[in-house]
Amino acid sequence: MVGPRLRKIAMTHAQNYTILLAEDDRSARDATAMVLEAEGYHVVTAGNGTSALNMLMHDSTIDLLVSDIHMPGGIDGIELALRARRHRSIQVMLISADPRNSFTCFPENTTFLAKPYDRRALLGAVGGLLGITSA
Repeated sequence: MVGPRLRKIAMTHAQNYTILLAEDDRSARDATAMVLEAEGYHVVTAGNGTSALNMLMHDSTIDLLVSDIHMPGGIDGIELALRARRHRSIQVMLISADPRNSFTCFPENTTFLAKPYDRRALLGAVGGLLGITSA
């Protein structure tokens, strides 16, 4: 069991990070953002890849990109990850209900999180990418 002091330390570290969440499904986007914000992360959201890419190009405070793979609008999650990394060095986690091995052009050094995921899996993956010990 994690004591209140360790939980407070984890939240303090989480508060130092900004996550861009790109997800076209509003309910999934809202639920995921709520979990991340409850843990102390600052979360900005985009409903499609084009909006997310624009945010990444203009906001240098974003530390982590979490994106659904299947999104409308011309830029899916894989293309978003590739374009984002051409612009700057950033950690990326892609999420999908499809298995990881179904994507032939999955970007290197990218974390995959299968849908549906629970709070523990999401926070563990995010914390691992950002170097935060999970509470």
